[in-house]
Amino acid sequence: MKKNFLFTMSLALAMAMPLAAQDDLVIYGDETTGIVWQNFAGPTNVQEVANPSPDAVNATGKCISMLRPKETGDTDEIGWPWEGALSESFDVPNIAEYNSLTMLVKKPYPGKVCVELQNLTGGNSSMIWGHYTAVDGSWQKLTFPIINISSLGETGLTKILVEIHREVENDNDNFEDCIMYADEITLHKAMPAFGFNGEDLNAGGWLPFPGDELSKKALIVDNPDKAGVNETVSCLKIVREKNDEVFAGAINRNLKVHDLSPYKYFTMLVKKDIAGPVALELQSPGETQKQVLSADYTEVGKWQELRFDIPENVLAGEPLQIIILQAHAVDTKEDETFTEPIDIYVDELYLSDGTTSTGNVVVSDVVSARIVKSELYSVNGTRVAVWDGASYIPSDVNSGVYILRQTDELGKVHSKKIFK
Repeated sequence: MKKNFLFTMSLALAMAMPLAAQDDLVIYGDETTGIVWQNFAGPTNVQEVANPSPDAVNATGKCISMLRPKETGDTDEIGWPWEGALSESFDVPNIAEYNSLTMLVKKPYPGKVCVELQNLTGGNSSMIWGHYTAVDGSWQKLTFPIINISSLGETGLTKILVEIHREVENDNDNFEDCIMYADEITLHKAMPAFGFNGEDLNAGGWLPFPGDELSKKALIVDNPDKAGVNETVSCLKIVREKNDEVFAGAINRNLKVHDLSPYKYFTMLVKKDIAGPVALELQSPGETQKQVLSADYTEVGKWQELRFDIPENVLAGEPLQIIILQAHAVDTKEDETFTEPIDIYVDELYLSDGTTSTGNVVVSDVVSARIVKSELYSVNGTRVAVWDGASYIPSDVNSGVYILRQTDELGKVHSKKIFK
């Protein structure tokens, strides 16, 4: 449970002006004024500074800077995972009209980022998550779904808390006190993309289940086997112990898919040292509707793509917001052969409408606008092909794993991993 530590903070508030609804509304950035940031839960030394390293992702002149100390666990209570920057300078009563939030982040270490959307009292909030994956300290654009905002009431969004590094680093010898940055907080009416892979910036927030984030039983790690089906750099690791419940694994409350009806199944890559079923428990907002989908993992010790068929009228037509990933859906408490904890690896969780084929790959994601440009990148980030429209991947492209980046006529970028 989050500690309510509000340390010495300035109480001076800027005059806030209501913001009208737009398709893309920048609520903090180079052009905004009157936004006051202050420390939250630690000596974070929050201040507005010049952009320390302008680049193609972030060429702005100013940004938010904050000190992130290594956790000490001492009575001085510094270095809590939830410390960061708080601003009470916002006035967005129509927050419900927006579906996603983006923010630029720069820090020396990869890890989760949490943004709390709050109302006037701060007692009601929506916690949304992203995952910063860069290892070179560069700027990255993270996308967060706007969810669970009904509790904000009529006043809507008035406060934002940026928890810049929501990780426990107390026992990490490689972590040192450092400066981290945030910038360009923007609200969007566009829906966030669905999908997860170890490098994905759209689906942060995998936490151990049951349990809490401090247990380290679900976290992003290096891909342990890049030679086979999965050549990506990173993936999700889940630690499964003998006395865990059947439904143990990882939970993501950070999803937003309004309509599952166009889709036929989920696909997901799994690697573990024991055969057995894997399950996805889908839940609607408020957990009012639930549906468990399962698939059998059989290729022990190797990455295997599993398919989870979606039944008709799944979740009674309600949106998808939560997935509980049950990594080994077997009762192991009385299993004498199951003794030591096992590491289970998961990657590449996607929805499919059933029309994407392999070989001469047809791109047929469900999008609302016409694709005007397609780019194909290797997993190392090298662009190998570019063409107009959606069409087909050029036949002269070698077989392998690629990132397909498509731009639609509204300027929105859609990215996914494909196999050719």
